[in-house]
Amino acid sequence: MDLPEVEFEPTMPNAIRRATERFGQNELLVMPGLRMTFEEADLASRRVACELLAFGVGKGTRIAIHFPYGPDWIVAFFAITRIGAVCVPLSTSFRPAELRRAVVHGDVDTLLIPSTNASDEQATFMEQAFPSLVDAGEGPHYLKEAPFLRSFLATGSLGRPWAAEVSLGLDQGGSGKTQVSELMLEAVESQVVPGDWCMVIQTSGTTGEPKGAIHTHGAFVRHNENLSCFLGWTEERTQYSGLPWFWIGGVVLSVGHALAQGFTLLALEKFENQRALDLIIEEQPEQVGMWGQLLQRFYQYAAASGRDLTGVPAMDFLMGEPVDPGLRHNSLGQTETLGPHSGAGPEIGRELPEELRGSFGLPVPHVEHRVVDPETGEDLEPGEEGEILIRGYSLSAGLYKRERHEAFDDDGWLHTGDRGYFKKGYLFFTGRFTEMIKTLGANVSPREVELVLEMLPEVSLAIVLGIPDEERGQIVGAVLVPAPGHDVDLEAVRVHAMEQVSSYKVPRYTLSIPSEEMPSLGSGKPDKLVLLAMLEEAAAADSS
Repeated sequence: MDLPEVEFEPTMPNAIRRATERFGQNELLVMPGLRMTFEEADLASRRVACELLAFGVGKGTRIAIHFPYGPDWIVAFFAITRIGAVCVPLSTSFRPAELRRAVVHGDVDTLLIPSTNASDEQATFMEQAFPSLVDAGEGPHYLKEAPFLRSFLATGSLGRPWAAEVSLGLDQGGSGKTQVSELMLEAVESQVVPGDWCMVIQTSGTTGEPKGAIHTHGAFVRHNENLSCFLGWTEERTQYSGLPWFWIGGVVLSVGHALAQGFTLLALEKFENQRALDLIIEEQPEQVGMWGQLLQRFYQYAAASGRDLTGVPAMDFLMGEPVDPGLRHNSLGQTETLGPHSGAGPEIGRELPEELRGSFGLPVPHVEHRVVDPETGEDLEPGEEGEILIRGYSLSAGLYKRERHEAFDDDGWLHTGDRGYFKKGYLFFTGRFTEMIKTLGANVSPREVELVLEMLPEVSLAIVLGIPDEERGQIVGAVLVPAPGHDVDLEAVRVHAMEQVSSYKVPRYTLSIPSEEMPSLGSGKPDKLVLLAMLEEAAAADSS
């Protein structure tokens, strides 16, 4: 296998120590009212790592973290991975039922949580996710709804006996738990090797169950070094980080790349256009990191704000002629590939000729690409559209609870489900072979939403589809078939969905069609192309 060279054994404890030695006084994170250096993050994570060891955490222990952007997320991630435990970041947009499914699927042993989360009382949220907690005492726990979950560690008092406290703050205090010595911590860190699991990143799976991509220390650390160099990042730069850190884009392109190159991240606990623009004007970053459609909307807001953007490198172009995004390289990647496997690289900022409009950039060095006929598996010539296959050091070690043949073919290739082709050495993406919905960079499994809608007794069948949308890429739509003798209250359906799944998964447009009026194929299956056209018509009528 073609491996990018790194100057040290690629593990998280080594990467954290190296970053502290090289960039110690550099600011790693800047937020309104907070500035954290690499040295401060290292010291806090060492202290927390000792506390976790004292709580009984060991190599391979699955620890989930449920934090928004901020120092707690970074300190927890560093502390967990530097002792060889496995970090399982959880989405802060989860509803209680989604969080429970993710914890169960990930066999999580310890759940690390804030005392509050987006103004919701954390204890109540957790008791909704795990009803057995209502009558629970101190851990270890044995919850029927989460068989492997033993501990809850909160950053402050929840007023509940089932949660212990751990301090993630930058001060030198702790929870009072018996401390493990620094010598013991160093001994533990010395046993972490590149092949150990580092994290499991969960995303929507096509079956409706979460899909967990397993990434090792070696793959994560190497990819941070290799990809950040390919993209031209250095310690002199600053990035506004708007990519969620609980998904692969944020943990690699923001947290991982900052660790590799020593640059500064700007963040808000919760994104708001005005506050983000205030922070960006104050700190003058070279890059704004967000998903494509969200980024374009933010740029439109900034341009219309009337604010003086002079001297803000990431915003300079807004002061001149409008930039055609189709004539700039995009990038392509997914959770299993540790984020981007293609990108602008040395051509960042280049205005492309019209013949390269829509390019997704150059292949990332040391990552292999093929484009094949999806039926025969035969390699296709440049310019011929087929399925994009990926192989290389940055691939996940596998999918959690899946056998290897379910993730890769016999030769180790990942079949991405993406359609595309190469032209003049550049990758072009033309769509997906699968039915996964992509909205503002987030994956939505149609089957997951269908199962939620079919929980309602008045719904006999739910078909969830992705409606093309100029701003979001796709939005979620649903067609429902009423159960015999029932009518479907679409507003009640919406309220039910909002209680069960994250807001971006809730159908924006919903139609109810009697069973006898359902368009079908010759096989008797619903004709999804016709249904999608009906949803598109409803969306168009609503916007007109």
